[in-house]
Amino acid sequence: MKSVIVTALLLFGLGVLYAQEVTVSGVVKDAQTGETLIGANIVYGPTSGTVTDYDGKFTLKLPPGTYTLNFSYVGYLGEVRQLLVVDRSVILEIEMSSMSIDEVVVTADMAISRKTPVAFTNVNPARIQEELAGQDLPLILNSTPGVYATQQGGGDGDARITIRGFDQRNLAVMIDGIPVNDMENGWVYWSNWFGLDAVTRTMQVQRGLGASQLALPSVGGTINILTRGIENRRETSIKQSVDSQGKLQTTVGFTSGKLPNGWGITLAGAYKRGNGWVDNTFSEGWFYYAKIDKRLKNHLLTLTAMGAPQMHDHRSYKRPISAYDTAYAENLGIDMNELRAANEQYNIFGAGVTYNQHWGRLHRTKDDPNAPEEQLSERSNQYHKPQFTLRDFWTISEKLTLSNNLYLSVGKGGGDRPRSSIKDTRLFQDPEDHNYGQINWQGVYEDNWKPQPPLNLRPVNPIYDDSLTYASNYMTRQHNEHYWYGLLSKFSYRLNQEFKLSGGVDLRSYKGIHFTTIRDLLGGDYAIDKSDSRLDYVNDPMLAMKYEGDTINYYYDGLVRWGGLFGQMEYSGSRVTMFVNLTTAVSGYNKIDYFEQSESGWNYKQGFTIKSGANYNLNEQSNLFLNLGYLSRVRAYRYFYKGYTTEFADELDNELVKAMELGYNYGTPRFSLFLNAYYTRWENKPTNRVYSTYNLEPGDPGYVPDDPDANADKRVYADISGMDARHMGVELDFILKILHNLEFQGTVSLGDWIWDSYVEGLQFYLDEGNDPVNKVLDFDARGIHVGDAAQTQLGSSIRYEPFKGMYINLRQTYFGKYYSNFTPEATTDAQGNVHDSWVIPDFNLFDIHAGYSFGIKAVDNMRFSLRFSMLNLLDTEYIWDATNNDPYSPYSEFQDFGARSATVFFGMGRRFTTSLRITF
Repeated sequence: MKSVIVTALLLFGLGVLYAQEVTVSGVVKDAQTGETLIGANIVYGPTSGTVTDYDGKFTLKLPPGTYTLNFSYVGYLGEVRQLLVVDRSVILEIEMSSMSIDEVVVTADMAISRKTPVAFTNVNPARIQEELAGQDLPLILNSTPGVYATQQGGGDGDARITIRGFDQRNLAVMIDGIPVNDMENGWVYWSNWFGLDAVTRTMQVQRGLGASQLALPSVGGTINILTRGIENRRETSIKQSVDSQGKLQTTVGFTSGKLPNGWGITLAGAYKRGNGWVDNTFSEGWFYYAKIDKRLKNHLLTLTAMGAPQMHDHRSYKRPISAYDTAYAENLGIDMNELRAANEQYNIFGAGVTYNQHWGRLHRTKDDPNAPEEQLSERSNQYHKPQFTLRDFWTISEKLTLSNNLYLSVGKGGGDRPRSSIKDTRLFQDPEDHNYGQINWQGVYEDNWKPQPPLNLRPVNPIYDDSLTYASNYMTRQHNEHYWYGLLSKFSYRLNQEFKLSGGVDLRSYKGIHFTTIRDLLGGDYAIDKSDSRLDYVNDPMLAMKYEGDTINYYYDGLVRWGGLFGQMEYSGSRVTMFVNLTTAVSGYNKIDYFEQSESGWNYKQGFTIKSGANYNLNEQSNLFLNLGYLSRVRAYRYFYKGYTTEFADELDNELVKAMELGYNYGTPRFSLFLNAYYTRWENKPTNRVYSTYNLEPGDPGYVPDDPDANADKRVYADISGMDARHMGVELDFILKILHNLEFQGTVSLGDWIWDSYVEGLQFYLDEGNDPVNKVLDFDARGIHVGDAAQTQLGSSIRYEPFKGMYINLRQTYFGKYYSNFTPEATTDAQGNVHDSWVIPDFNLFDIHAGYSFGIKAVDNMRFSLRFSMLNLLDTEYIWDATNNDPYSPYSEFQDFGARSATVFFGMGRRFTTSLRITF
């Protein structure tokens, strides 16, 4: 009996002891990049402990008491934590510092928490794997404060992103510290990087002028993507995904880590094929990536090659709201009868939010009456932009390092377009027709193979064959090729424990080659084009006859040279860090027009940047930071010329940017908060070209006396030399770890972005030339809100891990105060009253992500990850891009600053992606 009682008491005591065990959990990260460390050791006592999982997380069950936790990871300095475990769960966040210099991090100027005085967000690979769901990389950033990203027309790779109201022409995008913005127009074409997530080590978004030492156009922010290499652990991965449209993507990746004799290899490849959510937005593409690292004593040599040959159909032009959904339009107060009366030739109503007007069906019956039907898109892109980088990172001493980066980018490809825009009258207008709203390619084709030679050719062409047919409209390919090479060299010298000096040179040379060729005559035998002034069309009219493959319309080179110097002094004390950064860059532009036989010659302009900032650590949890900047920026190439001529614009003064930012950060393992306010004033900012129609008057070039028809509706343009804008706002980002397996994240961004300019005497020019006409314009844009991005953003997410390896993440994002895109001169109505552009309805989106990762004991280190994402969970119908008073709208006559005169893209509806990833 006694033994039974003793046994019961022992079991009860053990149960009580077990019940008193406390959960100690956390995550181990790289102190510089925020990348989670897989397989880090956590040891307490002589032999007890655990290792971090594939997300860098760990969990311990400990009885109450005092413990010393030792954290270790190969290549990193150890960390020790003294821990008092009482009666509640403990959450830790451990940041470990590498024992060696992280060469890529240094080159890329990555911001570091509690040290670098800028607002930034790190996006780690785990989040990319969980939430990307087959989207372009910018779309995952919509939960970052101040970011607004859309897929525009919905085509694969057509994403755009704004930060604090500045579009991606005014952001700096870099891969491993190498800039990738287009040298002529500053744009970023995300289709060129579609498989990069397979080798992404971390992605950092710096808002504002950023921490980069280079003379970059980062007015709104900097996006820096770091790729995996020798510093990462060995891993092989295979991933297969499929989405709700049936698009398949296969991705493979391999990272060797550090091999014997100092070698390291990283390889990745991907293939995708399928339709998009928008009608007829098919895409197909390959992605390849290879990096070879080699340590030679104090040198780390890295050779990288990557590219993504791809093609995709897309939707380029917005349409009236009523063309997509009449009920939605009526809810916004649009009268369908008024629209029908305004344009009886446009009868596209309620075609659906996936409607795409850029395609149709065609039977090529000229040579084969039984030719099969094909789908033909008038908007298709094909491109391949391989990029090669050779880096030598030399650790000369413990104090001095030198990084030299040579890079080369070669772009080939372009977009298919009709020679003349497809008019709305060429669309099928009958709602009962299965081709409703699509292009009547058959009509174009049959017009082209009727014998209709131009009369001016016949009398002077005795050998002309009447059986040849003239193509009045046909498909062209607009080629945009480039050759771009550069050198980025940077040194870093630690003067003493507190001060570090760094600097270097940034040299670039770029040649863009732009021309148009005939791709498909659509049943015709020839076309007529007289664009090449080198040819004598008067004495030999046959020269105007063009065939498939011939160059037409335009042919020119855009040349850019860039030479920059930069230097930075940093101070790092026990609680204070400070920096001062100075840069200067000379930009040279030249344009050679082969058809017009003209060259602009080189024009060099100098810009500079002054940035400074300080961070003060109040205590172990809190810090304050402040940064200031002044940027004198040379205008982009696209703003340097009058129209499409080789003549330089009259106004070439630099743009001036003045920026200030103040921030506060509070961080504990259980709760972290980032709050900042910013103010940016942009002066002399060039804007998009203004187009209009105009009736020629006496004295205008090309005026024909007594012929009103000849003088009517001439296309004229004007370039706004520069305007002022003010962007200010407040941003908040926080994470609360409610339990060790439950966290809540929130985002708030409140912006106030306005124009601040009055323009008088804006001169218009005729027909893309440089001949002025008797048309000038005055307009007032003071106080008008900046368009094309949501100025209010509210986001939240709740992530729950019910058991090890399983997660469920519900994310919500609200966007409001989106003023539709417009040109500033379109702020004034016919009576001279000033108006804001139309504000699209606010919208709120929900996404859900879930997954389960597990290993197989029989196979060491092999893990399987099943993931499922449903985007726009509630199938919300919303507008995410809009143009105010669109002059290309079928109802352009209204111009009433409302929904009726706007054109839009609807956002994508509910869709899902599921994937299986195997790692070993």
